[in-house]
Order: sequence, then structure tokens, then C-alpha cells
Amino acid sequence: MDSDKTDDKTDDFLFKGLVVVLIIVLGFLMIYSYLNVKPETFTQVYLIPDKIVNSAQVDEKIQVVFEIDNREDKTVEYEYKMFFEGEQVNFFERTVSVENGEKKRITEEISFTEPTDGKQKFVIEVSKPEMEEPYSVWFWIEVK
Repeated sequence: MDSDKTDDKTDDFLFKGLVVVLIIVLGFLMIYSYLNVKPETFTQVYLIPDKIVNSAQVDEKIQVVFEIDNREDKTVEYEYKMFFEGEQVNFFERTVSVENGEKKRITEEISFTEPTDGKQKFVIEVSKPEMEEPYSVWFWIEVK
């Protein structure tokens, strides 16, 4: 009978010890994962809505305004291009450096040399090094 009590005490001690060890291991894992979690990184590109022009005259200068929001956890050199969809001619192809956490507003002045056949899609593509597909924003414009 005394051996049953001893076995129960030993089992109880082993169970409590196992629970304590599991709590310590889980605590270390939680602290390790918290310290090593990398924030999500991303870039956002916005057209500035109150600056969008939907029609222009030939040779009229208009402003195209967009913003790059860098959340990449580092400074990034972005390249941007502006063009009519389906055409190979770029209005602009430039590079801009944006610090981490910075929103950089970019304003380009453009003019069109020929009228369009109805509304055309004007595209702004923004890319960064080692990027497969560029970010793109667009608006429709008719040149008369």
C-alpha cells in the first residue's frame, strides 16, 4: 500500500515537472518568435484623385500626380514609366529614391502631340529591383 502512495507521488511529481518544462519551452518559443518576427513589407502606389485630368487639348500641358508609399523596411530606388497602354513610347522613364516609411509625391508635366481616338488608358508603372511585375495605376484621358 505504501508503494502505491509512492508511485502516485512519483507520477504526480513527474506530471508537474513535465508541465513546468512545457511552459518554459513554450515561453522561450513565444519570446523567440516575437523577437524574430519581421514586419510585412510592401509598396503602395496611388494616383492623386483631385489631380486626374480626363481630357486635354493637343500641346496643352497637364500635370500627372501620383504617390509612392515605401513600407519595404529599407530605402528603395523605384523606376517609373508613363505611357499610353498598347504603345511603346514612354513619356517618362525615371528613377526616384524613397526612404522607408516615406510617401513621395511625384508630379510630372506632360503634353500630347496628337489627338486620341476616344479615351485612352494612360498608365504609370512603378517597379523596384528584382521585381517580376511592376505596380501600375492608370486613368482614362481623351486628347482633342
